[in-house]
Formats: sequence, structure tokens, C-alpha cells
Amino acid sequence: MDYFYKGMIRKTWILAALFMFIMLTSCDNRSHNRKPFVWDEDVKQLIGVENLNAWLRKAPFGDELKQAEKDKLIFTNAKQVFPFMNRYYDAIEELREYGDPATDTVIFSAKEVLFQDSVWGDLFVGAMLLYDDREVFLSDSYLESGSPIFGGVEAVRDIHRASLYETGVLAKHPKYKTGIYRVWTSYRDYLLGFYQQGQLVFEAVVPLLGSDTLATLNKMKEISKNLGLNVPEWENATVEQLQQVDEPKSFWQDPFLGIYPNKFTHDVYLKIKDTPFIQDEKPRKGDYYFAYRADNGDVSLYTLLQKTEMTKDDFNEANKEMDSYRYSYDDIFYEEESNNGYVSGTAKTYFKDNQYLEIYYSYPEADGKAKKQAHSILRYVNTRSY
Repeated sequence: MDYFYKGMIRKTWILAALFMFIMLTSCDNRSHNRKPFVWDEDVKQLIGVENLNAWLRKAPFGDELKQAEKDKLIFTNAKQVFPFMNRYYDAIEELREYGDPATDTVIFSAKEVLFQDSVWGDLFVGAMLLYDDREVFLSDSYLESGSPIFGGVEAVRDIHRASLYETGVLAKHPKYKTGIYRVWTSYRDYLLGFYQQGQLVFEAVVPLLGSDTLATLNKMKEISKNLGLNVPEWENATVEQLQQVDEPKSFWQDPFLGIYPNKFTHDVYLKIKDTPFIQDEKPRKGDYYFAYRADNGDVSLYTLLQKTEMTKDDFNEANKEMDSYRYSYDDIFYEEESNNGYVSGTAKTYFKDNQYLEIYYSYPEADGKAKKQAHSILRYVNTRSY
């Protein structure tokens, strides 16, 4: 059974041509405004070309599934088959491309080459170039909604899942980090080879053919050689090392804590799990209270939901003269004052339904680390307005 489907979604040839013209024009405008990309010389030498697709096509597979043809729009359901494809996290959140030069300052390029190999079936190799060399992580689980192109309107309710399991093939060095993971999806099981060298992130996903794990592992080794990666951990890996480990340590750890629960999730998320703050079981102030003891004194933070008659636009306009952060389309306004060796601050952001979130915090004035911890939370306040 094939899990990829090609669909030429065009009502007329003109529609397809018009779509391509719009896309090319958009890309041309974007290329003039986007952040300059500076190659790491080692990465450039490794790839050998500036075209990621050309490098990825060195993978030892046949029957590439074309994702573009002249005058045709081609769609696949690859994201449903591989919910984890080219999806990575930094220490805070998932890396995304927004199509806006002003905000696309993390990912320079992301490509994947799909194959329907006569022996191995459906698989892919993918690569991403980052503007910097920030460390990225895989998640241990991924979800992707269905595509209406292949299943109609009702397909958006379908959920496609993938679970990743860390194995004994794992390493982190000053120059690179790597690992081979077992993957379970709704369709079949795979081995996933992950490799990051500075600004380059690479992954290869090859199906497991029944119980023949060795054949898939050997194919991983062949990929490493063909693409010039020559990853020692892949080359020396054994089937015995590919057992799931009991205590994984390489996956992304979500730093956000949900507060103000709704029917399904939470309405507000604070990036607080990676800080020293400890939550009160019974808040001494506000709706949610967090605190810790620093070298120079107590550091605290608590939240309240307040009523307002203003719309979001009016609220933002009324507070625009305050210092602020912007995250996930929300503005977080704040002001501080010093008194008796302590800084007291108030932050606020519009929430929904004529409410705004208010955050009160304090820290010792002489404690730069405490200030950094408090502001690391303010910078990433995430509200859900739906």
C-alpha cells in the first residue's frame, strides 16, 4: 500500500501558472528582505553545494516522489505519514517558518526528499539550515491533523501520531550530536537517524522491514557514507544498541507550565519549568504564586485575571508607552520601581473576553540573576484566546 498520494490541484492550467507566479513573486520579494545567511565553512564543505536538495538526493534510494512539476501543483500527505518530518525544537519552542522576513530569523532553509523505493517503500531524508548554531531537539511524540485534500473536510478531525524512542546509539560532542531512534507511527515502524553539526540539522527515516533491524541499520550506515557525514556512532552501531532505553535524556523538555485550565488544556502558559521558581499549592497571593530564595533575598511572582472594557487593540494602544516584550502575537507590557533594595514590577497582556492577565513580581535590586529569571518568564507569556 502506498501512503503518499499525488494530487494535481488545479482547475485550469492558468490557475496553476498564476499560483506559481504568485509564489515566485513572493519568494523574490522575500529574498530581498530576509536576513543574510552566513555559511559555516565546515557545513558548506560537507554539503559541497548550496542546494540542500542536491545533497539529499545522494541518499541511496530510488523512485523519488517529485514534489514539483512544470505547470502542476502537487500535494502529498507526507506530513500525515511522517508527523515528525523536519520538526525540531530549541530550548524554548518548536522552530517554525512564518513566511515573513521580519520573523523568519531562525530557519534559513528546510528541505526534504521523499522516496517510494521499490525495496524500502515510503521514506525520506531531510535537512535544515539554521541562521545560527543553536542546539535543537526532537520531541518524543508528534501529532498532525489530517489533510482535507486527501480525505475531505472531515479529514481535519483525523489525528496522525508518531512516537519516538531513544536507543543506545546516542552521542554529543563539541562539533556535533547524533542519535538513532525507533519510531512508531500509525502506518509502520522506522529507524530515524538524527545528526546536528552547528547550523546543519539532518535526519533520515528508513522503514523497518519486519524484524530485520540489521538491514535498516546497514542502510543508515550507507546514508551516512553517501552524504559524506561519516558519523562514527552510526558506522559502529549494532542491533543490540537499538533497544529502547529506560531513561531517555535527549528529547525536548517543555519549559511551559499551563495555568487557568479550560475544558481541554489551559488558557495561559508560563515558561517557568526551567527556572528556580516553585509553585505554591495554595497561593499566598493571586491566582497562581511562585517563589524561590535567592542569595540576596526572596524572588516572587504571581498572576491575576482582571476585567477591562477595552478591546485588545484599545488595550495595546493604551499601554504602548510602557516597556514591552512580544511573543506569539501578544504584547506583554511591564513597568518596575525600586524601593528599599527591591524591585517591584507589574506586567500585563490582553487575554480574552474583556480580561487581561496581570503579573506581579519582585526581586532583590542587586541580584542580576534574579532579574534575568523573572524576565525570562515575562518574555514568553503565552495566552490562548480560543
